[in-house]
Amino acid sequence: MVTVYYTKVFTSLQEREFLSYLDKIEEERRKKILLMKKEESRLQSLTAGSLLYFALCERLGHVEKKDGSFSIGYGRNGKPYLKEYPDIHFNLSHSGRYVCCALSHTPVGVDIQKITDVKRGIAERFFTGKDNQRLEACDGEERKALFFRMWSIKESFIKLTGEGIAGGLDSFEIDWKRSVVSDGGKTEPSAYFSEWNELAGYSACVCSREPLEKVVWKKAALGCDKQSAGVDGCDCV
Repeated sequence: MVTVYYTKVFTSLQEREFLSYLDKIEEERRKKILLMKKEESRLQSLTAGSLLYFALCERLGHVEKKDGSFSIGYGRNGKPYLKEYPDIHFNLSHSGRYVCCALSHTPVGVDIQKITDVKRGIAERFFTGKDNQRLEACDGEERKALFFRMWSIKESFIKLTGEGIAGGLDSFEIDWKRSVVSDGGKTEPSAYFSEWNELAGYSACVCSREPLEKVVWKKAALGCDKQSAGVDGCDCV
């Protein structure tokens, strides 16, 4: 089973709260946060690290990790992994007001995209001929929504493989009927994907090498009970 936790990005934190969350995230992310000049970027990265900590504690049955943060290493192409728990695979994504974290027993990729206006030439530049044919058959809001569905599927796949965008988003095809991705002209699936569209204005997808028989998307409450109640005005979400 794949579990994808999601939460809103912190909008503001008191110094005490900021340091408390900072203490729980892995060392490399912590260093980067302290060097960031933009408050928005700091809070976005802090939320991502905090969500990973929360998700791992829940998966392991811990209220908190007794010896601080989880230790993370980086493999080929910089893909992160858990040093202490190599059998737990994770992936993070953020866009707009949301961050999500996928956990699985096998390698996984996840992506969330805020649906916004997009320049028409982007699809022609990055997507395959079949992708663009499908887009050309749509107009307006339908086209925009489909573009970001495609983007989140493709991003989740390259995050699964660890190849990154340098490998090209036009190097593989989306098989919509089977919910699979086929890489390099292969007929056999290179990966399986599962979309999620429960957040208005966002497109999200998770991708795995194994068939996705069950994917659970779970809202995580970081910081206060108001978030779990869906109160947008809370300063800590």
